[in-house]
Amino acid sequence: MSRIATIIVLVVVVAFSYFAFYNHGTITLTVWQGKMMELPVVGLVLLSIGLGAAIVFALLAIRGIRKSYDNFQVSMRKRRRTKAEELYNRGVDAHLSGKMHEAVKLLEEAVEKDTEFLLPFFRLGTVYLALGEFQKALELHEKALEAHPGNLRVLLFLVDDYLAVGQLSEAARVLNKIIAKDDSNRTALIALRDIQEQQGDWEDAVETQRKFNKATNKEPESQAHLIGLRYQVAAGYLEADDTEKAVKILRDILKEAPDFVAATVALGEARIRSGKVDEGLKVLMEGYSRHQNPVFLQVMEEKLIKRENPRKLIETFRSLLDSSPDDVFLNLFYGKICLRLEMVDDGYMALKKVESTGYESPLLHALLGEMSARRERYEEAIEEFGRYVDLSDGLHPRFICGNCRHTVDGWAARCESCGLWNRFTLPGLTEPAAVPAASPQYESEE
Repeated sequence: MSRIATIIVLVVVVAFSYFAFYNHGTITLTVWQGKMMELPVVGLVLLSIGLGAAIVFALLAIRGIRKSYDNFQVSMRKRRRTKAEELYNRGVDAHLSGKMHEAVKLLEEAVEKDTEFLLPFFRLGTVYLALGEFQKALELHEKALEAHPGNLRVLLFLVDDYLAVGQLSEAARVLNKIIAKDDSNRTALIALRDIQEQQGDWEDAVETQRKFNKATNKEPESQAHLIGLRYQVAAGYLEADDTEKAVKILRDILKEAPDFVAATVALGEARIRSGKVDEGLKVLMEGYSRHQNPVFLQVMEEKLIKRENPRKLIETFRSLLDSSPDDVFLNLFYGKICLRLEMVDDGYMALKKVESTGYESPLLHALLGEMSARRERYEEAIEEFGRYVDLSDGLHPRFICGNCRHTVDGWAARCESCGLWNRFTLPGLTEPAAVPAASPQYESEE
């Protein structure tokens, strides 16, 4: 650097001497409002060079000072990060050792020491949630978002916080923000869909599931979930007495998935509800013949009893029994219907036929006990009721989920325990296997 400076000085001196030798004239320079100053030409050149050099040196000095300041800042950040990392590691150790309050103290210090270091935010938020301090976790991650706008992991942790405090709409807002940036983010899509399901926003859930399916190349499990959500949309229309829209969706579902039991049940119900009883019964009867699921029998019983049409009900079941006289569930439900209609002898014979097959269920023994009592065969009634352990079930069938074994008093399209559709049946049927959807996970590392 000194050699370059020396060369520059020598060049300037030589140039100045050269111009001074050939330029002896002067220049009048106006300094200020009438005040004049005469300068030799060479002097003006020298003055200009001097001013330029001074400006250059000033700029270089400012640059050097700024660089030194930046280096100082980097050094301070490194020191803060080192201290924050030390506090974070101690906080993690305390958390893993079950010393929750000590962990909180150390991690809070780490957060204050370096707001650019995200790991303490994530770990501290986890500890807050474990302690039930949901609001603190929410405020912490909001602070992290201020320091790191748009950070994906911060946004996902914020979703967890909003869910923990029950603010589903806020959680959905954050998830939509994530999806707007990346519409193939599977974690965000599943979380948003789950919120929409909780809120009963089935049509929005369908659209979210379609985006998820697109991101997963339409995996069979995802496609099945989409069909289930479409069924929920149809069920909503059916509940609102908009049978036309419900029927259209249900028919579309059955074209794609003929074995979707709930859609067949709902289609039969829709037809009966709209006054097309024979058409609805035909759908339900064909559904039972195809799937052998007793829900079809239950729906036929409920709908026709509700419409005060017991004759049609008996005719329907006898028609089915003519085709399948030894069918266990047909005889079981026929016996139950006969009991409701005081057709004791016919019902008793049907139930005894069921018993002869070796089929066992609390419902069967409850019905036989009630039948024996009405026939004044009290010893048989006592024996049957003695074999029927859980009398709290009454004379209603209890359906069981073939996936998670959850039981309900009446059939449901979807199991509230495992979230799968078409899994409920009575004990004794071959129960369909199902693989529950895996819950998305995300790591808490930087």
